[in-house]
Amino acid sequence: MGALRFAIIAVGDELLAGRTVDTNSAWLSAELDRLGFETVERITVGDEIGAIGEAIARARSRAGACIMCGGLGPTVDDRTTEAVADYFGRGLCTEPRALAEVLEKYARRGLVPPGGETPKEAMLPEGAEPLGNSVGIAPGFLVEEAGFTLFALPGVPHEMRDIFEKGIAPRIARFAPVDRPKSLSLYTTGIAESRLAGRIDPILTDFPNEKIAFYPSFYGVELRLSGNARSAAFEEFSRRVTETAAPWCYSTDERSLPIVAGERLAEIGAKLSTAESCTGGLLASRLVEVAGASAWFSGGVVAYSNRAKAELLGVDISSLERFGAVSAEVAGQMARGAAEKFHSEFALSTTGIAGPSGATPEKPVGLVFYALFSPEGITVRSNIFAGGREAHRHRSSQSALAMLWLALEGRLNRHEWLDGSRSAKWGGL
Repeated sequence: MGALRFAIIAVGDELLAGRTVDTNSAWLSAELDRLGFETVERITVGDEIGAIGEAIARARSRAGACIMCGGLGPTVDDRTTEAVADYFGRGLCTEPRALAEVLEKYARRGLVPPGGETPKEAMLPEGAEPLGNSVGIAPGFLVEEAGFTLFALPGVPHEMRDIFEKGIAPRIARFAPVDRPKSLSLYTTGIAESRLAGRIDPILTDFPNEKIAFYPSFYGVELRLSGNARSAAFEEFSRRVTETAAPWCYSTDERSLPIVAGERLAEIGAKLSTAESCTGGLLASRLVEVAGASAWFSGGVVAYSNRAKAELLGVDISSLERFGAVSAEVAGQMARGAAEKFHSEFALSTTGIAGPSGATPEKPVGLVFYALFSPEGITVRSNIFAGGREAHRHRSSQSALAMLWLALEGRLNRHEWLDGSRSAKWGGL
């Protein structure tokens, strides 16, 4: 492997048809970038031998190495192995190590291999080296020829990642550039991309050789800083950008906001609960994705109807009738009800109009109220989010978590919100 440039090929008719989203290529690009390698092209191709061969040829013309994902399974539409063998002019053969591994995995699961004693997953191009798959059945493999290296991996994301992390990353690490560019990522929330750019743009004029990229998402804006590893300018550039973004930056090491908040809750020995309407359980789902969440997350309630809000969370019927389910009063009572039900020091609530129906002139689609119950009292904020139901749910969950994060840092009451949100009057009803 003589080059530090990679191409990525995603294989599968389902990718071309839009039935499956290709998350593998994005993950691989990020991992290669982290290791110091450049991805020069990403190609998506269907399950057709000729098309796969053409994709390999294109990748070979541009890069010294290629990673392929998909098409290594036992069914007739899994044709990547055959296509690789055809491209390199090699036959298919049963690889002893792959065969032993595949048969053992089938036996352990009490299954009979579709191919009998010679399962398709163990058939590799002649001369290919198998790459162990510790979480699935089909092994990956690599083929080397004339300075070009091709890695073939299963398309199942957790299997692909397992093989890359254990079998590929250690292998290619020695080819990583010693003098790789320095980089830093800042993860921000609670500030619009345009407002963040407006504050950082003046810094860029002093550092013409440093680079910054903005990556907005439902959860905020990631700032990706990069520069020359030998230049002291990058350190000063990073310091100034970091100081400017600090009020809205919750992580510089890829930790999500639930992880950051959860770690702080664990430190102070406090519990958190949730009461959700418009987010439909997404907030709780994001929290329990964090390993060890049981140490600080007590539980949650999805109270979508008015009756559920009243019966499960103790929301006053009079408040629902007077102010409506989407209101500061109801959001505040939902948070208080969750804290009481789960005996938690902190609680978050969400209630809003996700659309496309249910709006009024006073309460448009996208309006959401989110509340935080804490030892200091109840705080309610509101926002009107653009986009469809998915955007509404994700942004609402992030806004609620941002309030919790700021409260845990002791900055909630003096934070400058630059995301279009506003304080909602809480009457304490």
